[in-house]
Amino acid sequence: MRDIKKVSVIGAGVIGAGWATLIATKGYSVSLYSEKKETLDKAMAKVNGYLEVMKNVKMVSQEPESYTSKIQTTTNLDEAIEGTDYVLEAIIEEYDAKKKLFGYLDERLDKDVILASSTSGLLMTEMQKAMKRHPERGVIDHPWNPPHLLPLVEIVPGEKTSKETLDASREFMDKLDRIVVVLKKEVPGFLGNRLAFALFREAVYLVDEGVATVEDIDKVMTAAIGLRWAFMGPFLTYHLGGGEGGLEYFFNRG
Repeated sequence: MRDIKKVSVIGAGVIGAGWATLIATKGYSVSLYSEKKETLDKAMAKVNGYLEVMKNVKMVSQEPESYTSKIQTTTNLDEAIEGTDYVLEAIIEEYDAKKKLFGYLDERLDKDVILASSTSGLLMTEMQKAMKRHPERGVIDHPWNPPHLLPLVEIVPGEKTSKETLDASREFMDKLDRIVVVLKKEVPGFLGNRLAFALFREAVYLVDEGVATVEDIDKVMTAAIGLRWAFMGPFLTYHLGGGEGGLEYFFNRG
């Protein structure tokens, strides 16, 4: 794995600002890029706000300035990726924009620089079509918003993603103290969003059928299911619910 010292975050919206905050607090240098200076200014205002909150709740020990000093902003893409060791893309959720960017990065950067997308549901296989030199270094590192607070990162390979890329991405995310899941294969929406939307579809159905109000369905989640799932998850929940028979009893009793 390349020794990571500098990370380029391409895109300075909510996810980009969150990535920059997280990475800086872990001691890495960050180059934060956006086409517009006003976007960068807004992003750094967000970063400062995030750091103030993190300091207040003792998630970081130093003053915000000690972390923001590790973040350099630029409207020049070539400057943003100069000397980089890892790229995290966080631009608009459109294949055309992402493919154009990944194609350019693949042409410009050494083959051992990983190109990771923060997409919440698009597929790396499609983006790799624009990577003519080294598509094997393309991967998805999907953080949950806000990235500096929620620890989950879903790592998703494309058809051409190498095992070395997956291993290196996981190692880097481990160093960022993330909780990592690696999908065995691509699926749109990955894990978290698919599970969340499945539950939301049922919630909408129950409201539409007149079974319960929006407020009461939210109460069921926040006062029961959400509290339990926060530390057990659905499989362990129903395994324990099955008593001595565990999940086998739970599935067979129907």
